Amino acid sequence: MKIKLALLLALITSAGLLAQDAPKPDAPKGDAPKKGEGKGDKGGKKQVPQKPESVDEATWKKFGEAQKAAQKDEAVIAAKAKAADAKTPEEKQAAAKAVMEATKAAILKADASLESVFKAIEASRAKGKGKGEKGDKGGKKPEAK
Repeated sequence: MKIKLALLLALITSAGLLAQDAPKPDAPKGDAPKKGEGKGDKGGKKQVPQKPESVDEATWKKFGEAQKAAQKDEAVIAAKAKAADAKTPEEKQAAAKAVMEATKAAILKADASLESVFKAIEASRAKGKGKGEKGDKGGKKPEAK
């Protein structure tokens, strides 16, 4: 009887050890976070606003090209350098706002007709606020499965 009990315990223990060594099943590809993503992390990529419905494709494309050109503007480069030196969260927030304002000014300097795009983006952001959970900025969150 003691031998049977000892063999049973050894079998259970070895089964447990084998289960620990077994590879974990991979998460479905749609659920896995992309490289560099995480809570509060933007994956090192700039956050690009989504195209508002009121803006046509040609204007949106023109806006994108003006945004790329604005990255070479001296004021934007200086604001980004200052943002990189920011230490406290308050400094980082103020520096990020300065980068956004410098970028907007550079875009409007290149093409003043793009003011309508900024107004449409601000309107869509204002429309999205107050919806969803606390901290939700109006964007769609993936549903939990």
